Amino acid sequence: MKLKDFSKKMKKNIFSVAEARVICFRDKPKVLNLQLHQWTKSGDLTSLKRGLYMFTGRNYEISELVQSLYYPCYFSLEYALNFYGIMTETVFQYTLVSTKATRHFETDVGTFTYQKIKKTAFTGFDSKTLMAEKEKALVDYFYLNSGKLEASNSFWKESRLEAGVTKINFKKALAYAKFFNSKKLELLLNSFHSYAKSHQNY
Repeated sequence: MKLKDFSKKMKKNIFSVAEARVICFRDKPKVLNLQLHQWTKSGDLTSLKRGLYMFTGRNYEISELVQSLYYPCYFSLEYALNFYGIMTETVFQYTLVSTKATRHFETDVGTFTYQKIKKTAFTGFDSKTLMAEKEKALVDYFYLNSGKLEASNSFWKESRLEAGVTKINFKKALAYAKFFNSKKLELLLNSFHSYAKSHQNY
């Protein structure tokens, strides 16, 4: 099958080899694999990971891409905190959380890191954009980095989070923290809340 014909029949921007086999049902698996390899080599396709491709140059939704790479997931942690202006340092990768094992993908369209959280805590995000609410992103960050964080004003003053102390609804954040059932997490949130009130006129 020619790329032009394949492109017309494939309705998705991002597809798996299994989906390509449905389109190219008359081709033997070896022939299809060779075609995919050639189209990738010519730059018409981009290989995202083993068995997953996207049409180079086509418009796509980032939510479609991250779910195709690893499902289920949503944007959180540093990427989401930077999006909301809570963490001002530049983030050079997409950070997400998932209920599955932690994974890292280096692709031609970006770097994607997925960290595992409890199934009970897999909530607090927009189902279309997959972006966590700012409070949930903060809670996820505190939970997954609790070993590196300190519940003290001096620590928060020097942390990357100081710019966001006035942007958080701590009542909502504490409600999300309940899903993790972690005393250390609640200690960190209460400490950060106290810092926000005393240092930022919260």
